[in-house]
Amino acid sequence: MEEGYGFVQDVTADLESGIITSIIVPGNNSRLSIFSNNNDIVIPWKNIKCIGDDIILVEI
Repeated sequence: MEEGYGFVQDVTADLESGIITSIIVPGNNSRLSIFSNNNDIVIPWKNIKCIGDDIILVEI
């Protein structure tokens, strides 16, 4: 089953190593309120399988 999660809105990183640890995409209700991040989806970097020009494949 395929599902779109939206655009990457932010990333988290380990500041000591500079390595990205996760990406953050808006959750279901975040599109309705730009300033709300209660439903954001945090996807660990280890779950990212492929990064393309216009798509990121993740294992959830």
